[in-house]
Amino acid sequence: SSGINAEYGVLYIVQDVCLLLALIILFLVFFNTYVFKAGFVSILIRKFIATIVVTNIYLALCLGLHVWAMKLRWGKDKNYYIWDEGKDGFLILYVCQRAGSVLYYFFYKRTTLRLGDPNYYKDSVLLRRQ
Repeated sequence: SSGINAEYGVLYIVQDVCLLLALIILFLVFFNTYVFKAGFVSILIRKFIATIVVTNIYLALCLGLHVWAMKLRWGKDKNYYIWDEGKDGFLILYVCQRAGSVLYYFFYKRTTLRLGDPNYYKDSVLLRRQ
């Protein structure tokens, strides 16, 4: 029983670390843009605030869900089914985390595609208008 709990724990930790690394990579890409190097950080923040906020909320939802799931599962038999306890709060958190994942992937993908625009990496008319 503790073996399966350890496997879930490792899986959850890897998931959360990958989310954290995705957020770090996003900021590293921001730091690499001409817009950032020129000191126009407010432009980047204004254009990508939704992605930053959604990513942080999704990370918090994932952490909360993983901690709660491990708390429900820890020390129980490997055949224990966590949905049998009637934990309404856990179900709400689960649904919010799953819905948040759709928003997270949408915003993160949109941001990566938008950051592929060459105007972010050179001096441009678009930058001067901002």
